[in-house]
Amino acid sequence: RFAPSAELARAGRGLVVCGDGDYDSGPLLDLAEEAGWPVLAEPSSNARRGPCALSAYQYLLADAGLAAAPRPEVIVSAGRPGLSRRQLALLREAGTARHAVIAQGPGRWSDPARTATDVVAQVRLACPGAGQAATSGWLTRWLDADRAVRAAVDAVLDADERLSEPRLARDLAAALPDGALLWAASSLPIRDLDQQLKPRSGLRILASRGASGIDGLVSSAIGAALAHQASGGGRAVALVGDLALLHDAPGLFIGPGEPRPDLCVIVVNNDGGGIFSTLEQAAFPGPFERVFGTPHGAGIAELAAAARLPCRRIERADELPAVLSATGSPGAGVSLVEVRTDRPGQAALRQRLAEAAAASLS
Repeated sequence: RFAPSAELARAGRGLVVCGDGDYDSGPLLDLAEEAGWPVLAEPSSNARRGPCALSAYQYLLADAGLAAAPRPEVIVSAGRPGLSRRQLALLREAGTARHAVIAQGPGRWSDPARTATDVVAQVRLACPGAGQAATSGWLTRWLDADRAVRAAVDAVLDADERLSEPRLARDLAAALPDGALLWAASSLPIRDLDQQLKPRSGLRILASRGASGIDGLVSSAIGAALAHQASGGGRAVALVGDLALLHDAPGLFIGPGEPRPDLCVIVVNNDGGGIFSTLEQAAFPGPFERVFGTPHGAGIAELAAAARLPCRRIERADELPAVLSATGSPGAGVSLVEVRTDRPGQAALRQRLAEAAAASLS
């Protein structure tokens, strides 16, 4: 049942979960800081900022030690959570925790795990200002674990100057200036951002999510960049996969009389559906490649040339700042940047990252 507000007890163990969506996350971040609760924020919530935000929470949720620890007493969630199995499992296994879901209005809320105990427009803490809880052992434990995992994962990523998919997501989000827009495709780009994005403010992240998140993705990114820059926003970058680009290739062919944003489309080309290489069906290489891998052999540079758009390929991490500077200036128009990777190698890298994260917590 929807209610205008709810009062929450000052529980020692609480979590704030910010899912995808367009909502004001400021009050939730203030709540987390006052209560001493960690913030688990998906990239497109634009809430991964402030002293309680975690960078590596997806790795933390996979850790058996943390999973066996005392469970949260209170969960506050907003937007549409559910970017990963682990995140949904956290909500499903909340047990007796009080779970307050922030609604966008009557009949408009997301509770994918069906564990909501309260559906409200806003929440407040009982006895406001009754002491500083942000130094609690609960929050400190999460923050310490987050720092350890981030250092371990970064060490693996930085060991090779070749651009991997996770490093591209991490470095791109860090390199974009304040006022920039980052449009993230569904599938691996948004998930790589979720695992690698460090807390920061000033960057607006939009994502194409849902069952048909791949449809019209290029056109949507162009429209988002136009709106962003028409309202005074700065640089715009889209991080997409090769299949997403090819699925909406006609979106690159903008009519001569139509407005064009300054948009750099960074295409991760692993010649197929890389996300499936991380799933169980990858254990069956024969049928897997045809049904899930779906290699296409398409030339990204040739596609860009057909649309009369500039295209550049980069291979090393130190090339990224220069190409962003060259493609992000006013009047640059739409351009493509290709980063080639291989699906098996990237799947192996993600496994090494998970192992490094687990080792850092052991």
